[in-house]
Amino acid sequence: MLSNNSKDQNINNSSASAGSKRDSLDVDFSEYLLKVKRRWKPALAIFLLTLGVTGGLSLLQQKTYQAEGKLLFKQKTAANYVGIGQQAGELEPLLNSQSPLSTQIEVLTSEPVIQQVIDRQKLTNDQGEPLKPEDFRKKLATELVGGTDVVQINYKSPDPKIASEVVNSLMDVYVQEQIRGNQSQPEAARDFIEKELPGVETKVEQAESNISKFRTENSIVDIGEEKKDLVANLGALNQQITTTGSELQGTQAQTSALQSQIGLDMNQAIAANQLGASPEVQSIIEQLGATESELAEQRQRFKDDHPTIVSLLEKKNDLTQQLQGLIASSVGQGVNVSEGLLNSKDGTKENQLERFISLKIDELSLQRQVASLYESQQKYLQRAKEIPRLEKQEQELVRNSEAAGKTYKTLLDSLQQAQIAGNQQSGNTDIVEYASVPDQGSSGRVVLMGLGIVLGAFLANLSVILLEMQDRSLKSLAEIKKRFAYNVIGITPLEPPSYQGRIITREEPDSFTSEIYRMIQANLKFLTSDKPPKVILITSSVPEEGKSTVTANLGAAIAQLGRNVLLVDGDLRRSSQHYLWDVDNNQGLKDIVVNNVSPIPILKKPMPNLSLLTSGMVNSNPLAILDSPALSDFVGRSRREYDLILIDAPPLPVTADVLTLSKLVDGIVFITRPGIVEQESAELAQEALATTGKKVLGMVVNGVKPNDFDRYSYHGRYAKSYYDKGTLGNQIPKYPDLKAKVSDISENNNSHKGRVSKTKI
Repeated sequence: MLSNNSKDQNINNSSASAGSKRDSLDVDFSEYLLKVKRRWKPALAIFLLTLGVTGGLSLLQQKTYQAEGKLLFKQKTAANYVGIGQQAGELEPLLNSQSPLSTQIEVLTSEPVIQQVIDRQKLTNDQGEPLKPEDFRKKLATELVGGTDVVQINYKSPDPKIASEVVNSLMDVYVQEQIRGNQSQPEAARDFIEKELPGVETKVEQAESNISKFRTENSIVDIGEEKKDLVANLGALNQQITTTGSELQGTQAQTSALQSQIGLDMNQAIAANQLGASPEVQSIIEQLGATESELAEQRQRFKDDHPTIVSLLEKKNDLTQQLQGLIASSVGQGVNVSEGLLNSKDGTKENQLERFISLKIDELSLQRQVASLYESQQKYLQRAKEIPRLEKQEQELVRNSEAAGKTYKTLLDSLQQAQIAGNQQSGNTDIVEYASVPDQGSSGRVVLMGLGIVLGAFLANLSVILLEMQDRSLKSLAEIKKRFAYNVIGITPLEPPSYQGRIITREEPDSFTSEIYRMIQANLKFLTSDKPPKVILITSSVPEEGKSTVTANLGAAIAQLGRNVLLVDGDLRRSSQHYLWDVDNNQGLKDIVVNNVSPIPILKKPMPNLSLLTSGMVNSNPLAILDSPALSDFVGRSRREYDLILIDAPPLPVTADVLTLSKLVDGIVFITRPGIVEQESAELAQEALATTGKKVLGMVVNGVKPNDFDRYSYHGRYAKSYYDKGTLGNQIPKYPDLKAKVSDISENNNSHKGRVSKTKI
């Protein structure tokens, strides 16, 4: 049952692994498509430019005609089939790695053959000069027809008739040259060979006789194989001696250690082992054990001078003396053998006496093996000393015999070949197919255009990759999620230019964008349900990521839910909340901290349940204002008066300001935007957030393009079904009670954690 469960678990794990790999491939392919979509204009321009260049080149291509002829190469000539001169004229390579057909192709395209064709056909170049052999080769192509001994010859020319005549002339010239080569000077070679043969034959017979006599006298069959066997046997013997010696040393060490434990030699151990197997000894040992048990039991009841104790002690001594007597008679006087070694029912006896005897027997056997191996080694070494001398003598005799034999065989073969070569009128090549005048030509335009398409596609993709490598910004939601390891509590869509910088949640509370900010609040509340933070700092990696706009909309969305919210503009270097809410900034946070002004007349009420504290007119040293005890005291008092405090902080590059403000808050919400933040800024932002030591409650990805938004936001697809497809920010609910439904979804996120419709992370 456990095995089946394990198999099921392995299958599930394999399925999960395969699924994750498929998801990874889908994501990577989607990311690549997004990159292509971003860079399609330069990629298309490069593709069209490449295609245009190759198209222009294709128009300049001249139409050429190709004529084809075929030659059949035969391994044997006519003389081979009558059994005479079998080597004469055969196509055989000198080396095993060579091909005779490749050699003949080189001869076919050699300069002497080509020059004869040029002269016969009176071939000229464009200037009317005789065609050079290297220019001829550029138009010539030869290839082996697969699985045959046929070579196909192709020649290209603007004139189809010239192309066919050149191929036919080349084949004729090659065949005639081959026949002429087979007939050159055969008679002179035959006379020389016939004069040398008798003397060479006598040398061969004498050399073979010397080898036979030498091998008989020295008992040699094959000295090379004997040498190999000798080296192999010596190596095996040495390895066996080393292995057996190691086993012997190990066995001796075990025997010595075991003997020191039992205190017996081999004969004593054998005697003790036999004694322990006798019924008499086993009976005494059993009685001793029973007596010991009874004595221990009685000592718990009586003192040592009690008659029962005394009787048991006497019985124990008597049994011990009987056992010692048997040991002395069997093993020897004065030999101490413990009861545990004699007790056959105790596993110790098996592990001690019999193991010692077995090891001792193994030790003697290994000693005999080592002695035998050393004896064999000496015999091999003695033979090894003689081998070099014998080998040298045999090699000298063999060299003499081989030299004489090769000379004799060469002379015989050459004689046969010379006799045949003087008479034959055929070669190893037949013309299988003469070239005909081609009807259709080719300009290569289709191939060139295909190459242009492939090259254009390659260069277009290369341009996309190079442009993406130069652009270091995080351009998509997927790249941002991969770079920042924070919980995504909200994804806001990219607003039209007319809606940027507006507080949509206040102006259009029933819009889709307002619902998104309510969901951010719900997700934030859901992630911190154990102890909800009261003071939250909102920052970003770099400027222009919409940090202040998100803060204002989030504050308005929370205030619409009935919670008392204080929104503080803590970005004293580049304050913007007064622009967003369209209020004055004559007095603000700076006046409360520096001038000790009461916050009551300074706080603005742009909407119910929301109090806004702008930055005020800050001219210099904003860090001193943020690091003052007065600001800390103000935030502490505000904790008691408000349900939630949102602080719009500077971007993280202004690290000193963020570190100072982070001391006053319970958590941080991080704002980022695709296409704005770069890789380096993202890394610095993560380091800065870690430096603050405050918990990052979550991340809001702002300004996400519609494609990315629909793909990653489950809430976006869910909520959009309730709205008409009108202008974003001015969408009217389809149903009158939709506003109540949306509010219910936002308020009940904590009570239905498993069913919360929040951003898919």
